[in-house]
Amino acid sequence: MKRTAALLSAAFAITAIAAGSAGSATSKSSFAVLVAPTTTAASNGLTIQTEMTGSFNVAAKTASGDGTYSLMAGSTVLDSGTFTLDPRLVTFQFYGCGEVTMEGERIPLPPDFCGGRVTFVVHATSSTGAQHDGLLEVNCQIHDPGGQAPPGTSEGVKVNARGINFNKHVTGDNLLQMLP
Repeated sequence: MKRTAALLSAAFAITAIAAGSAGSATSKSSFAVLVAPTTTAASNGLTIQTEMTGSFNVAAKTASGDGTYSLMAGSTVLDSGTFTLDPRLVTFQFYGCGEVTMEGERIPLPPDFCGGRVTFVVHATSSTGAQHDGLLEVNCQIHDPGGQAPPGTSEGVKVNARGINFNKHVTGDNLLQMLP
């Protein structure tokens, strides 16, 4: 819950800076993407911790942003570094804006707080200087009021890199904020 509060605080700050109306919700808009510290597990027991800020434009199919990662085996850090988003957007599935459902309760949100599933190509640079490419998927469960995010989806990040598929969300919150 502390992470959710921190994420919402950051989002409200961005809203104040961006000031303006979100207009009508559409999947052809531009969005800021915020990934709070998030942990995702792989079937081999490894976890990856990620944090990211960026933006993407659905109509132009472009993306920009960067973040950090730590590859973990239990509490041992195996690798860490930074990553940047490739300038092209891979996929985006729009869930809507303005509401999130938590523990069965519908919580109204600002109309420019949106949800969806977005996939980026990332280029990572390890603290040792090694470089790798991979895919990073951000899933945000915000949806239209009265609606729901697609069944079988969950809030979090998935990463497929270096032959490892981190696909089990453990912790973390994300936000897609529609830009004016």
